[in-house]
This record gives sequence, C-alpha cells and structure tokens, in this order.
Amino acid sequence: MEKTELYETFQKGLTSVNGESYIAKKADVAATLTKIFQDKDTHEVALVETPLLKEIGAVDALKAAGIKVDTDHFRKNAPDDKGGVTEADYGIANLGSIVQMKDDIDCRIVETVSDVYVGIVKLSKIVDTFDDMIDIMAETKPFPKFAGIITGPSRTADIECVGTVGVHGPRQYSVIVVEDE
Repeated sequence: MEKTELYETFQKGLTSVNGESYIAKKADVAATLTKIFQDKDTHEVALVETPLLKEIGAVDALKAAGIKVDTDHFRKNAPDDKGGVTEADYGIANLGSIVQMKDDIDCRIVETVSDVYVGIVKLSKIVDTFDDMIDIMAETKPFPKFAGIITGPSRTADIECVGTVGVHGPRQYSVIVVEDE
C-alpha cells in the first residue's frame, strides 16, 4: 500500500472509533502536539522521552506553551497529569491502532491514566493489517514483557449496557503520524 493510502486507511480506522489522527513532518510534530493539548485545555502532561521526542524538542515546545511536563516518576506524576504522550512501536492501518511492545512500564502507565492521550508513530512503522502485525510479533526475539494494541478512547458498558468513555483509559485519544524523511 502506498504511504498516502496507508495513512488515509489508518486515519479512517482511528476516526471510526472516535480517535483523532494527524500527519506531520518531523519538524512539525512538536507544534502539532502542543496544539492538540492547547485545543483540549490540557496544562499538565506526562511524556515518555524517546530519541525522536528529544530530537524534535517536544518537552521544550510544550513548556514554551505554558504546559507543565513530567518526564519521570510516572507512577507518582502521571495520574495527576491530564495529558500523556508516548511513542508507539508500530501502527495497524486498517484498525487505526498503535502497538506498544516494551519491557518498560512507563509507557503503559502514561497511556492508561492520561485523560488526553497522544501517541506518536512513524509512518514507516505502520503495517496494513492485524495479520501483518502478528507476523512481526511472531518474529520478535526476545519478545517483550508487554505487547498492547491500543485503538481509540477507552470504552466500557455496565450491566445495564450504559456506555461510558474513559473509565479504563483515555477519554480523548489522538495519534500523530510522523512522515518519513
């Protein structure tokens, strides 16, 4: 699948479950991230720094916009921070999902407790289908302690089938897809 078509399929999958998708060049990711949190009136963010997020200056951009950023002590800080940012390992186009395959627990904490979550994934790391992702997972050695597929805001229903968003995860869910250079 062509990269433009891959992103469009990813976007369609994510918006079908009430998520939001953005595409940005690497140089524009920090500004896009800042705008998402400003638009959602989010002033405290837990951010798991990766080489990509360091390179683009995500922390500095958020701080320059007046957003408090925590980059450590996630068990303590993330539950009080309304926003969260992590970089995903993969994306699945037809589902609009991101995939985390990590040994570190920090990403899981930030993804789960954030009210407003933003995942970052490189376009080159998005595969067409769930089956393609399973093939990648099957070849991954050693397999990480955690693998999770995240699709849209958290949803659940009680015994009376009353749906609720955000009980077991984010209420608002966005993904920034980073265009390859």
